[in-house]
Amino acid sequence: MLDKERKQAQFPQLEMSHLLYGDKEGFDNFIERQTFFDNHPLFKVDQNFFNKSRQDQILINAQKTIEAAKNLDLANKKYYTPNVLCPQGNFISTVHFAMVIPAFQVLASDDQIKRWMPSLKDFNAFGCYAQSELGHGSDVQNILTVATLDKTTSEFIIHTPNVEATKFWPGELGLYCEFALVFAQLIVDGKNHGVHPFWVRIRDKDTHRPMEGVQLGDIGPKMGYAVKDNGYLSFDHFRAPLDSLLNRYIKVSSDGKVERQGNPKVGYASMLYMRNILCDQYTKFAGKALTIAVRYSLYRRQFKDDNKQEILILDYQCQQQKLFPLLAEFYACIFGSIKIKEIVNENFNRITQYNDFSTLNLTHSILSAAKSNYTYFVANCAEWCRLSCGGHGFAHYSGLPTIFFEMSPNIVLEGENTILNLQLARYLLKQLQNTVSKPESVPSYFQFLSSDTVKIQDVTTIESLAALLGCNCSILTKYAASKFMAHSDLQDSWDTKSGIALAKAASTFIPYFNMICFIDTIQNKAKDTKEILTVLAQVYGITMLLNNSQGLLLKNQISSEQIRLLQDTREQLYPIIRRNALCLVEAQGLSENTLQSLIAPKDGNVYENMYNYASQDNSLNKQKVHEGITYIKKMKEVNAKL
Repeated sequence: MLDKERKQAQFPQLEMSHLLYGDKEGFDNFIERQTFFDNHPLFKVDQNFFNKSRQDQILINAQKTIEAAKNLDLANKKYYTPNVLCPQGNFISTVHFAMVIPAFQVLASDDQIKRWMPSLKDFNAFGCYAQSELGHGSDVQNILTVATLDKTTSEFIIHTPNVEATKFWPGELGLYCEFALVFAQLIVDGKNHGVHPFWVRIRDKDTHRPMEGVQLGDIGPKMGYAVKDNGYLSFDHFRAPLDSLLNRYIKVSSDGKVERQGNPKVGYASMLYMRNILCDQYTKFAGKALTIAVRYSLYRRQFKDDNKQEILILDYQCQQQKLFPLLAEFYACIFGSIKIKEIVNENFNRITQYNDFSTLNLTHSILSAAKSNYTYFVANCAEWCRLSCGGHGFAHYSGLPTIFFEMSPNIVLEGENTILNLQLARYLLKQLQNTVSKPESVPSYFQFLSSDTVKIQDVTTIESLAALLGCNCSILTKYAASKFMAHSDLQDSWDTKSGIALAKAASTFIPYFNMICFIDTIQNKAKDTKEILTVLAQVYGITMLLNNSQGLLLKNQISSEQIRLLQDTREQLYPIIRRNALCLVEAQGLSENTLQSLIAPKDGNVYENMYNYASQDNSLNKQKVHEGITYIKKMKEVNAKL
């Protein structure tokens, strides 16, 4: 049914697949993992999964995790794809592999790594990342849990001083983990040495009950992440051995001597790794939503044309307006995330191999902005894809509600997005200052800050769009800087006078960054895909400018005529994307089992799929007369007596 759509594509799909996964090896690794899930009976799509209780869903996913661990190298970040492939709830090991192990690799000493890493990788030491508290999430520096050195016993006393200090939200804490990487204020001889990580056993090895002095459990149902056991944890003068402190960069002796080395911000390195995963892997959920929406739009027909033929809804310009800018942004985020992964990996290599922290601030700033931008995009994309599928998008059998619910938490976890934008804003101000005082020190990604004017003949080329996006960010950064510096109390100015302008400026950086990554991909990696990628890049750049060109307007760097030209150009590009839309989403190589959608099969009858599920497979219909009818009968009896 969709063969005609596939045949009319104007680019080689396999080349595009390799670009979307970084290279041929990346795509092949993904297909290898996907094939395992497709062929294993435990991972087959179960449309009745959402008819089950949360307790049953959790147990099912525990089974899936163990089976995957037996067959896949889950600890190898090269193969970190299971959550994309198994979206009916996350594996119970996600945080363990994505945060705890990277934290050990960066923060633990060589001796600690030698002792613990084998057990961490084979689940014999299963841990959670216990940082956030009831009263403090993003404000890590002011968490309240304390770890006080007791020199008489050479132990740390870990204590939760009040309810606000209770660790809250860590995944894998509620039900499963035996260990916790606890972040606490280090107190030695009454002096606070800041927040540091402590690796402690919180459940008994044999009984799995909480250790003495530990209270913990699951925090309950949530909007998404239903099967993730986000938990709470508190300590009552819990004693931990001296070597529980991960001590690559800080050492505490039994007599209270404290030695530091390296950059104190290295403590956040594992969070950077998790944010990288959010940008790299979770962005692919937007592609999954787009695949469902585009395929459905090529099956669904509504209203007749002059020839009495019903029209495919993807042929309507308004449907294209809903989906095609999102499709272009998906490609932009993918190419941006590939570059970010390179930046993050280089930073980790510098730190772990050479004790070189020179790129840490750059990495942290770009990753903060990307995490904020990408996670919001994925949730927004999933919602618009759901809306573009009408009533059927509302049903779990479409596969779309799951994506939205599972992706929405990412907007606030591992750094709330507004705060992350403000972290980039601080870096933008620093680099803005450096453009004057130390221009040679400004990283290439931020050299656009040196100018707030742009001379362009044709605003619709990808190079012009990149220049305009950079100029827009530069102008807004300078505007925010002037607001910030206009007050003598700079802290108060940051908090109450200029925060909106600072966050606004920061939010315009990633569109510029994505655009230059898009252009780099087109110029240096693409071959026979250059033409269609250029169209997508144009649509992306135009959409970003139409969404926010405030800076350009403030400095008269763009005219109303040019804005109209951008609008017209985008609409003129839609027919090109329309012809290639199916193959653009199918280049991801997602199987039907991965999509888990009845409304977007590779081929087949969408309406029969939905009807057969409702009439034959829906477990709620297995009882011909549901037991709930007894209550209805009682109500009728009561009403009859009135």
